[in-house]
Amino acid sequence: MKLPKYIRNRSGTYHYQRDYPTNLKHLSQTKSFTYPLKLLANNATETEIAKAAIRAQEAYERQIKLISNSDPEALSATELEKAAANFLRKRSLTVGQFVAVAKDAQTTAQEEATQTQVQAHEADYADWAIPEFEDVLEKQARGIPLTAQDKVIGEARMSLVSKAREKPQTLGSLWTEYAQHRGIDPSSRNDKKAITRWNNWLSIAGDTVISKNTKAHINDGLEKYINERTGKVQSSTIRRELNDITACLRMGELRYDWRIKLPRIKETKSKARHPIEPHQQIDLFRAILDPKSSIKPIHGVVLLLCIQGGMMQSEIGRLRPEDIGLDTETPHLSIRNKTKNKDRERVIPIVFGLELIKHNLGDTIEWLKRVTESTPSATLKKVMRRAINSPKTSVHCLRHTFKINAQAAGVPTLTISSIAGWSDPQRGASAHLKGYGSTGIAQDPNMKRLFKDSLKIHKHLIDLEKSMNGSKNNVITFSKAR
Repeated sequence: MKLPKYIRNRSGTYHYQRDYPTNLKHLSQTKSFTYPLKLLANNATETEIAKAAIRAQEAYERQIKLISNSDPEALSATELEKAAANFLRKRSLTVGQFVAVAKDAQTTAQEEATQTQVQAHEADYADWAIPEFEDVLEKQARGIPLTAQDKVIGEARMSLVSKAREKPQTLGSLWTEYAQHRGIDPSSRNDKKAITRWNNWLSIAGDTVISKNTKAHINDGLEKYINERTGKVQSSTIRRELNDITACLRMGELRYDWRIKLPRIKETKSKARHPIEPHQQIDLFRAILDPKSSIKPIHGVVLLLCIQGGMMQSEIGRLRPEDIGLDTETPHLSIRNKTKNKDRERVIPIVFGLELIKHNLGDTIEWLKRVTESTPSATLKKVMRRAINSPKTSVHCLRHTFKINAQAAGVPTLTISSIAGWSDPQRGASAHLKGYGSTGIAQDPNMKRLFKDSLKIHKHLIDLEKSMNGSKNNVITFSKAR
């Protein structure tokens, strides 16, 4: 396999490695930029490598921008702090681990009286943990210049016996405090977005040592970010991207006497989300339910769920076994894992396509977990457009289609918001069910009411399935639940 440029096989895994430009090497403090692709050389496909290479290229360009725009002192301080933390992590050590160690009180009193050390103290534990520190001290004593690794060792050793800094020293380190406060998980897909947005902003604004001039630096950086994003994305997207960034910066307002003001964002019109018309719904779901259909079952399952409960692909991918109640008297799915907001936590009745969903939901979840976030949307968009010959439709249109169908069926607004997860001051019929197990949900009167309303909402699609199945299979379940 011919690897893309800058991709290397290192110890059985692929990495992106590229030298920094010559004029930036004095700032980068290292010759090359390295980015692990997290792909095994013995089973990665060309497509996976190509996609990962694009992500690595973006990370490289972001790093170049960060180095170019940053104060060298801030960059070195932040990088040194990160390198020292990584050094400690590899040795299962933590910052401040030996600030206070257990000592015998009687022996301590004896030491104070005789001015001699008998037992091990904090510094001793730190020296034992990082014996290389002795060589660093020897170099300093002899006037030998310290290498970058020597500085990392020194920073790591000193941090073992020092309390964590009360204040972040740079803008870059301010994020570390915010991430700990928010409980941001780098392995979470949503939290990765927050981290990427912060890194994007910092690369545009530039890192800097926190000082009296930092407020102006922040405000200039926010304005630069908005100017760069304007025209590329909608104004609502820019505001969403800045949520975590401004929240992080505002943590320092009282501490540093900042007053962060978001510059004016030019309003853009929201893209129209066109629901698909009833005859198009019939065409689409006839194609999905047809035993000879060219539509893959995992793709059909997503589309069936999106129209029945306004579900998003990410919500389906986060379903756990305990969230699935398809074998109960009122088949349903519980949405309660890392939702966009509290309103999105809900229970969704499943009233058609039950057999297809039951047999393929596991594979569908695995597919959504395996691929990148944009892949399902692009794939399903193609599936829909081929099935109904509509060049503007997308998966998200099904969420709005659900709403139109519900309004046309005359069901209460509370039912609509409860099933799809829209905010409603009176809502509670679905939200209170999230703590129940599958049996409790299936037997709850509110759930049965939601199920009955769903039968009205999707009557035209249920009738389609009846005609295709010869009034068998799912219809029996529906009639019992009425």
